[in-house]
Amino acid sequence: MHTFSFTQFMISIGVGCFLYLGSAAADPPPEDSTPEIAISLDDAPMPSTAIFQGRARTQAIIQKLQNVHSPPVGIFALGVHAQQPLAMERLKMYAEAGHLIANHSYSHYKLGKVSAETFIQDVQRAHKQLCGLPNFRRWFRFPYLYEGDNAQQRAAVLQALAAMGYQQGYVTVCNYDFHINCLVVRAVKNKQAVDYDKLRTVYLNILWDGIDFYDRLAYEVCGRRVKQVLLLHANDLAAHYLGDLIELIRSKGWKVISIEEAYQDPIATMQLTTTFSKHGRIAAIAQERGLGQRVLPHPSQSYDYIQKALEQAQVFSTPDSHPK
Repeated sequence: MHTFSFTQFMISIGVGCFLYLGSAAADPPPEDSTPEIAISLDDAPMPSTAIFQGRARTQAIIQKLQNVHSPPVGIFALGVHAQQPLAMERLKMYAEAGHLIANHSYSHYKLGKVSAETFIQDVQRAHKQLCGLPNFRRWFRFPYLYEGDNAQQRAAVLQALAAMGYQQGYVTVCNYDFHINCLVVRAVKNKQAVDYDKLRTVYLNILWDGIDFYDRLAYEVCGRRVKQVLLLHANDLAAHYLGDLIELIRSKGWKVISIEEAYQDPIATMQLTTTFSKHGRIAAIAQERGLGQRVLPHPSQSYDYIQKALEQAQVFSTPDSHPK
């Protein structure tokens, strides 16, 4: 599988407005340590799109994971997507395949846009809906990864989660895979041709560069490699390429671990005071230690970068643009 470096990609698409730790002066993690990463999928079970019917997508994701013998991944379920019995069946499909179900709220509220009380009630609503599923775990992932800018409100929510027995279902490797997916779905709806081989290359390169970036950042701010948790969504691109992504990660010398094992890392119990949460836990640690403004965000979290990457690779075209 052909990949090219972040630096080459940045030069090729003419994007130079980001500071990238991997090309800065930071020392890389030691080669004699095996990097580890777990996979998590948000917003399950996602509705049908122009590319996949919902159940077919769930089956495809499960099959991709089985094909590469993946350890259990985290399925962060969104209650509003699982209102109907058939949607709940899709969550059971993940659980019966050995994956772990967790709480991503019911309504996907952004804390700060609603009160702490409303937010907590929404979490409780999702809990009642999900807790009877096989392989359910009391992990909560904030919608948008956003814990709010109000320290008092954030503390109230965290206290309520602790009272419910919840652990934070954090991520360490953030990206905008959801935006790539949105652009692909829009292209299909607009009757554009999609070159899925080129799309695979762009998708894998963007995600791999994010993984490498956060691995280096973790080593700088923690002084060691941490057990990483990759943010993805249970979307059409996961149904296409999740197996390819896991194979790529392994080809780089990484070990893919279960999300339960990843959450045994000491960073899971670190007490952070910063409200800077929207880029994941490693970014929050970096911010608390004064590094965040220097290195964040990574381009895998940039709408413009993703758009330019897809355009440069000529992933989309109109049917009449092909030479005859």
